[in-house]
Parts: sequence; C-alpha cells; structure tokens
Amino acid sequence: MSILLRVINSSTRSTIWFAVLLALAAIVGPTNSQAAETATAPATAAVKEPAAINEHTRWVTRAAFSPDGKLLATVGGESLLYRAGDVVLWNTADGKFAKRLPGHDSCVWAVAFSADGKTLATGAYDGTVKLWNVADGTEKAAWEAAVHWVKALAFVPGSGLLAVASEDGIVRLWDVSSAKPEEKQAIKGHTAAVNALLFTTDGKTLVTASDDNTIHVWDVAKGAPKAKLEGHTGPVLALAWTTADKQFASGGEDRAVKLWDVASAKQTAELPTQRNWVTAVASAGAGKPLFVGGYDRTVREIDAGKKSETAAFEGFTTTVWCAAVSTDGKLLAAGSAHDSSEKIPSVRLWTTGERKELLPVERPKSAEAVKLNPPAEMKPFVRPTAAAEAKPAEAAKPAAKPAEKPAEKKDEKKPEPAKKDEEKKPAAAKTDPAKSQASGQSKAKPVDGAKGAEKKAAAKPEPKSDKKNDN
Repeated sequence: MSILLRVINSSTRSTIWFAVLLALAAIVGPTNSQAAETATAPATAAVKEPAAINEHTRWVTRAAFSPDGKLLATVGGESLLYRAGDVVLWNTADGKFAKRLPGHDSCVWAVAFSADGKTLATGAYDGTVKLWNVADGTEKAAWEAAVHWVKALAFVPGSGLLAVASEDGIVRLWDVSSAKPEEKQAIKGHTAAVNALLFTTDGKTLVTASDDNTIHVWDVAKGAPKAKLEGHTGPVLALAWTTADKQFASGGEDRAVKLWDVASAKQTAELPTQRNWVTAVASAGAGKPLFVGGYDRTVREIDAGKKSETAAFEGFTTTVWCAAVSTDGKLLAAGSAHDSSEKIPSVRLWTTGERKELLPVERPKSAEAVKLNPPAEMKPFVRPTAAAEAKPAEAAKPAAKPAEKPAEKKDEKKPEPAKKDEEKKPAAAKTDPAKSQASGQSKAKPVDGAKGAEKKAAAKPEPKSDKKNDN
C-alpha cells in the first residue's frame, strides 16, 4: 500500500510540474528558433482556378452531368491517392469554370447528382462522403461512409437514400434526408470491391459490378441477389444503361464490352473487343450510341445495334478514366489522368451530333491517333486459371529441337570417344526470345506508361493500373 501511495504522489507531483512549465511557456512566448520557423513557414498556396474546362490539368477520375445538363461535375485531385481531392463544377454552355467545392483530403473517386439536381454527392479514397448544396457550393454533410475507398455513388430513386459502394465489396444505403446521415442497409454478396452501380427508375432493383469478375442484380428491399451474371474474365469496372430498366452495358479489364438483359439475367450481345482495359461506359439510353473509354487513351462511339464502332474521340495522352453523357444525349464528357509532360486538359467536352469539341486545344504530337477498327484477330483477354499460373515458366517455352549430327566425311578419321569423366555436356538449346515471351505472356498490359500500373494483386487498397501512380 505504501508503494502505491508513493507512485500516486510521484505522479501528482509530475502533473503539477508539467502544468507549471506550460504556464511559464505561455508567459515567455515562443523561442527565437520557433519564431523564426513560424515567420519563414510558407503559406498554403491558393489554387489557381482555371478559366475554362480546357485549362484543367489535375486528375479527373469521374464526371457527371446535372439532370438539366447545364452543369458538369468533375472529381479527382492532385494525385490518385492521399493528396487533396478536387470537386469542380463547369458550365456546359460555354465550358467556363463555375465553382470549386473544397474539403476532401484525398482523391475523389465517385460523384452523383440527386434527381432534382440540387444536391451533389462525392466520395473519396479515404472513405469519406460529402453532400453539397449545388446552388451555393456549401457543404451539407460529411461522414465516413466506408472503411476505405469509395468506388461509386448513386441516389436511390424515389427515396432519401444514397448508395455507397466501396473497396470491401459492400454497398451501404444511407438515409441522407436529414442533417445527420444514417446507415439503413448493407448489401453484401460480392467477394471483392464494387466498382459501379445502376438503379432502375423505380429504385427497386440494383445492378452492381465487381472486381470478382461478376455482376449482381439485387432486390433492394430484401437486400438479396436476384441473379449473378458471369461472363467477364476479369474485374468489371463500368456499367451503363443502354435501355432504361431493361438492358445495360458492362466493361472491364478483359477488354470486353457486353450487353445484358435485366429480366432474363442473360448476356444478349458482345460488342467489338477493345484494345485495352475498359474503364468507362456511358450512354443516354435507347437508340443512342454507347461510348467506351479506357487504357487506349480514346473514347470510342459504338452502335450497339450494329455492333460496330462509328467514331473515335482521340487526343488523350493518358488513360481515360471516365465518360459521361448528358440526359438528352447531346453532350459527351471524358476525364483522364494528369500528364505532367504535356500541358493538355484532363477533361474534355464534345457535342455528340457533330462530334465537335468545345474549347479544343492544340494536341501534342505524342497524342497519336489510334486506328478506328481493331484487328480482326483480337480476342477478349482470358485470365489464366490458378492451375495454369502454378506451372513453371519453362513449361510455356517451345520444345528445343535436338542438335543435328554433322555429316561425316569419308577421308576423315572419326574422333575417339571421350572418357566417361571427360564427357561434354550437351549444348543448351536455343530458343527464340520473342516466341518464348509471347507464349509465356499471361496478362494484358496497360499501354499507358503508368509506373507500376498493373491491377492490384491480392492486398488492396491501392488503385489498379494508373490508379497506383500516386504522383
């Protein structure tokens, strides 16, 4: 007991001395060195706002048009991970800058307008979701809606709910009708990150795309899956309605673009195979073209009925991360990664009818045009099975041809056989490096020049491909 009292008394004395020291420090003020550091500390540089959309050079990961088509919201940031995130609104009539919505501490990866266009929702890499008043740009609410990395957002039609898809494979429904958002439901079923969301117009059915190579159709009220759509051989990264409530398109890392029927839960068509990973699909609905963007740095216009490409929107020097079409189908927007080597905008806006770019800039020579039609022999990338990946690399190499025995001359004596301990080892078989590399190749590689830009391996949450390049 006496020992315990001594410890308590000692702790009390330490606390008192610490309080005294703090009081003295407050009276004396900062030291000369501290004052010098404070005086020389650089002030936070203010962001120089671009005058128009053709001057925006920061990362653009997602884009969305307001329901009336008058505004375009683009999100992204200084990098793809932890640096400050961007939320910018643009006037679509002239492409001029409207306002910036500051506040995200990490890259923003999801954006959605409410049905009335008055509220904008944004989600970031750190799991934070924010709600904004579009009219004055003020923040209405902010909360941690996911453990990590918000991948997609969508307002549930006919309700006050916001769906939040995240890296953990869960879609959470939040009631955002009040000042303090409240989680109402968690829809679970995917075994990997959920990358895209689609709701039917009545809000009763949800379609989700995932890194687990599947698409799920859900009964929202029950939170139960109605169907599991399989067919992609790699992560599914994007979804878009081609006919409201009936048919949608999907695209992913297998370079495939597929059409699906919601009622039958079956694939109805496969569109032209793309040259690299498909990161974005967008459409204004029935009778309108489908726009597909990805790692080939191009947005391609596809006639879904004829299953053929009809135009290509080119000039990007890095991956096209997103594409969006206005409700009336008259405007197309696309966003890309920031290319520090070329002073070109990371977001671009076109009219779909004339295919004319609003506020175009001169493109560098590095933005070479990509051929419109893919090679006839191009087939969807099929990810190797676990058994195939387990085989040693040598198994994929072509068998070496046995060395030919030189012809013997009659007038020459045959050499005496070598002794057993002096026998020569056979020469190593020569193989064609190009053929060996081609036969051993198992992945579709990005063409983008991103550093370490392959798909996430097992442990996440770093973004895949260009997403991993946190510049």
